[in-house]
Formats: sequence, C-alpha cells, structure tokens
Amino acid sequence: MKLTTLILLLFISCHTQAATHEANIKALFANYMSKYNHYLQSDELPKTPQLYTDTLMLMSTHSQPRVITQTQMNQQVQVFLSNLKADGVTHVKWGKIKVHFLDSNIALVSNVAERYTKEGKLHNKVGASYYVYLIDGQWKISAFAIHDAKNTLT
Repeated sequence: MKLTTLILLLFISCHTQAATHEANIKALFANYMSKYNHYLQSDELPKTPQLYTDTLMLMSTHSQPRVITQTQMNQQVQVFLSNLKADGVTHVKWGKIKVHFLDSNIALVSNVAERYTKEGKLHNKVGASYYVYLIDGQWKISAFAIHDAKNTLT
C-alpha cells in the first residue's frame, strides 16, 4: 500500500472519529436540556443520564470559581430550575451549540440557552461555556461558566 493511501486512510479515520465525538457531545447537551425540561414539567430531575464528572468547577459573573460535587450540582440545578419556573419559564432549548476540540478527550463547548414561557415568549438568553472530558467512552461536563449570551464562541 502506498504511503499516500495510508495517510489518506488515517485522515479519514481521524475525521470520522472526530465527527462521532462531536455527535456524542451534542447528544450530551440534548440530554441536558431534556433533563431540564423534564424538571420544569414535573418537578423531578431524572438521575440518568449523568451529565457531570464526580466533581466540577462552576463559575459565573456573580459566583467566583468553586469546585462542587455532582450531587451538589444536581441540587443547585433543582433550585435554579424552580426559580425559572416561578418566573414563568416552562421550557428551555439551545439556541446554538459550538464544539471546539482541544485534544482527543477534551473539548470546549459554548452554548446559548434560550428560556421560554408557556405562551412561547422568549424569557431570556444566557451564554454558557463548558469543558467536557471523555471518561470511559462517555463525555461529561467537568467545568462551566455562565456568561453573557453575546460572548459565546462563534
């Protein structure tokens, strides 16, 4: 087999693997919104699929970086979603998702979350940027920052 054929096959294999990883990361974030929307409808946060690593870093404009456990994160998510629900939000969706691979097992994901009322009116948008890590064949969120929606990656 010629060297150029080997190089081409290697390139195709790497490109296919990257596309599979990107699809899996986007599935992680589809599950994320599914869990959020389930809570907004039922006041119950599904235990699976697990979105986070055992510990993760969380930060925002109003919150200095801190490391919390997966359990603490899920508890905070429920409080957060209950507050959104009290504001009239009934469903959320991703306005955009941008995946940038930093390595074969690390990616930076920048999203815009859109929050809607029962009437379908946009309540607000927020930006969120996540570090995701591949662990045992599963992509998990290991760190994230909440920020202005205008500052997501393009």
